[in-house]
Amino acid sequence: MERGSHALPPAVDFARLCQGDEPGLKAIIQKYGAFKIKNHGISLSAKDRCFAFSRDFFGQSCVSKRMDPAFSKFEGEKVKETRIPKESLYVSKNKLYDYPAVQGLSKELERITPELLQAISRTLTLRPSLESFHSGASDRLALHHYPEVPDALERNPAHRDWGLLTLLMHEDTGRSNGLEIAEFPYPRQGGRPANSAKFISVNPGRDEITVLLGNMLPRLARLHQWKDVPSCVHRVSGSGDRYSIAYFVHADDDLLLGGDGTTAREHRENWESRSKVQD
Repeated sequence: MERGSHALPPAVDFARLCQGDEPGLKAIIQKYGAFKIKNHGISLSAKDRCFAFSRDFFGQSCVSKRMDPAFSKFEGEKVKETRIPKESLYVSKNKLYDYPAVQGLSKELERITPELLQAISRTLTLRPSLESFHSGASDRLALHHYPEVPDALERNPAHRDWGLLTLLMHEDTGRSNGLEIAEFPYPRQGGRPANSAKFISVNPGRDEITVLLGNMLPRLARLHQWKDVPSCVHRVSGSGDRYSIAYFVHADDDLLLGGDGTTAREHRENWESRSKVQD
């Protein structure tokens, strides 16, 4: 797959977006299924505390980490049968009190999510609006750590996230963080991006959040006859030590996703089952 020579467009101002004043956003979403936001009100101190906790947690021994039921071991997940060289900590809403630093950031992200869903719905003219499918009860925050892998090219193959949105935060490293996003339209091979698909980099910004549209949105688009609603195809490349924080915005569990009767909960559980490496 080809790497593009440019990057995801500059971040949009979240405050202006909430006021309906970002006329170029629709074109960005339709080309990439993703965009960046700034001026979102998330405190840098909450973000920095969460990254500090992440480094401390993943710096523990394997034995200590495995004692935490929220821990997903190194290469414990897969994409298209390819094991992912990362380790993660997935914290659901009902377990946040066990992780104060994670809880602090999660509460701030939870606060902006309804406005973000409203803004995307307004930008793409979605009726009913996305926030009507979302109470926040099924959202969760994940800490990811990709240890250094010398000479690695692709660390997490091209894929989509399964929910409504993923809000990604990265450390300010002063270089590319390895996240790459496919440009639409892209050639397909067996329903997946072909090798000739073009990917662009997402450059880190200390006070920016990358918003990825999940693969639940095209399903809802078919059900509600929405037009031009993509989901973001992305991958992770590079070889250096990498930490990221992902806030997964999920639809409510009982939401129907189509005429076949599949619910959001069933969709999530199927994704989790397929992505987990069996011991």
